[in-house]
Amino acid sequence: MILQPHEDQPYYHLISGEHGTGKTTLIKIASKEKRISFTGQLMQKFKTNDSEPKISKWEIAMRVLNHASTVYREKHNKSMVIVYDNIDCLVHTNPKILDILQDDAKRNADDRKYIAVFVSSEGSVPPKNAVAWSRADTPVIEIGDLSERESMEYLNKCRIDETEAKKLYELVGGRIIDLVTVANKSLKGKSFEDIKKNILMKVEDKMSAAKLLKNYQHYEVGKIVIDALLKSKELRRTTYEEFFDKPEVANEILEANVFSYHPEKNVVTFQSRAVEVYVQEYSINEGSLLE
Repeated sequence: MILQPHEDQPYYHLISGEHGTGKTTLIKIASKEKRISFTGQLMQKFKTNDSEPKISKWEIAMRVLNHASTVYREKHNKSMVIVYDNIDCLVHTNPKILDILQDDAKRNADDRKYIAVFVSSEGSVPPKNAVAWSRADTPVIEIGDLSERESMEYLNKCRIDETEAKKLYELVGGRIIDLVTVANKSLKGKSFEDIKKNILMKVEDKMSAAKLLKNYQHYEVGKIVIDALLKSKELRRTTYEEFFDKPEVANEILEANVFSYHPEKNVVTFQSRAVEVYVQEYSINEGSLLE
């Protein structure tokens, strides 16, 4: 257990999973000690007038943190565990701060002062930080979707009949946040067709944001990637990137949550079952698939 460490506990971990798979919830359940929003407090404390954090003060903060970890170990005879949740938020907003956190965690992997746990959404695990992730003592821990059996058990416990539950599962798969959403709508009397239309409208918003709809900028390359995924279910990251003229475009589309990168296997898939349903049931050649 990462949050209840033993003497030989690895000192660098990366937990990855799509939004809505329950990463933060699981961490809160697993942690039995008081949780403090370290990054949240420091972001408020170290901001300048132009709202840009002072990097030098972050570096000072890391030295203080290292000292605190030494004191903690002396007092409790075990390592302090630091969880950096939602680090993907820093990729675009404060990449320098993310670099500082990772560099310190890399050094700590050798010095073994505290246990660092980085939690990120899969599509946002930045390739440029691959060297830092490689210092993790264990493989990436991926929090995935529920199995069909687990999903059906959940829907049945919500008092949704077997036939309706099966249709809901086939629509959204085992993504817990989506299961909760469709279960609540079903219990409120919404028809399956209305629920399905609402889910697919949200997918279409993602397709639009990724500029993958007909007459949009990335429509042609999007068709190629989608066709490949429909045939093989997953693509090696390098194979996915080869479809694009520029790596930054490949990353831009990946971050739009139509496709998902899984660092544990180094592959790209559809972001969710709902996305797969969208492209299976409607031809992307139709432009807006809900017209």
